[in-house]
Amino acid sequence: MIRMHMIRRWAYATVLPAGLALLTASWCGAQARWPMEKPMTLIVPWPAGSSFDIVGRVVGEGIQRKYGNTVVVENRTGASGNIGQATVARAKPDGYTFIVTTPGPAANNVLTFKSLPYDPLTDFSYIGLTNRDPSVLVVRSSLKVDSFKDFVVYAKAHPGQVRMGSPGSGTYSHMTQLALQDLAGVEFNIVPYRGPPQVLQDLLGGHLDAGMALIGNFMVQIRAGQLKVLAVFGDKRDPSLPNVPTLIEQGYQFSSQPWTGIQGPKGLPREIVVEMNKTVNEILREPAVVAKLAALGMTAATSTPEEFEKLVRAEVDKWRPIVVKHKVSAE
Repeated sequence: MIRMHMIRRWAYATVLPAGLALLTASWCGAQARWPMEKPMTLIVPWPAGSSFDIVGRVVGEGIQRKYGNTVVVENRTGASGNIGQATVARAKPDGYTFIVTTPGPAANNVLTFKSLPYDPLTDFSYIGLTNRDPSVLVVRSSLKVDSFKDFVVYAKAHPGQVRMGSPGSGTYSHMTQLALQDLAGVEFNIVPYRGPPQVLQDLLGGHLDAGMALIGNFMVQIRAGQLKVLAVFGDKRDPSLPNVPTLIEQGYQFSSQPWTGIQGPKGLPREIVVEMNKTVNEILREPAVVAKLAALGMTAATSTPEEFEKLVRAEVDKWRPIVVKHKVSAE
């Protein structure tokens, strides 16, 4: 009896840990299925073919290369990016839905819309930056100015007459134009358009004097000599325009450097945030990716999730005084 009792105790002692090991292995296996359990969706709140769409496809291709997972880039456009942003805010935080976002829907739309179907500062998990691209100020080739200083002198001599194309009320470029007026003590005739392509068309047609947008929107025409670029609005000169001074170099302590980054819905597990950040950063350091973005006037950038969140929150603080002073509305 004693020997049988001892045998039973030994059997329970060995079988129970084995069972726990099996359960643990099963749980770990379930966790390890991310991100390969099902297709991943990258929402782009801007049209197909836009620079933001290209970034999304570059990142999606990189994820597929690393994990062998299917990544679907889905364009959810409309309402200045709010439709796509709201879609991700409502998504399940399981690591299979992310957004390639920009300053408007991720931050500044909270200033320019009366109400949003999401809270840009509390409804998302931050993954990291993908690129940072300064705005540029360009003028039609026939305008008799050759520097930003010349442009300010010309604008002061023609108050309210300099026709400045804006790619839409409440956009980054529009708010930059308003800030520039205040900084330089000038007044532009800001003309709203549906987007940069329409601004470009009227610049080339001589219907506008100046315009402002991301470098990539004007690069072909700048290189062809069809437009003159007077200033880069970044913290430093852009590699694609090394001879063009920044606004800061020209005496104005101001930068306008829109960015693109990756977010997911609020509540993403920390392990997924860390792994996704690591993966995105690896993709953006690949020489072929850096070169592809540079050819389109974009500069690849990386960050930690915390750095990205700090940048997004800083956008709201930066632009709030401009929006309030000029009563900017995107509606």
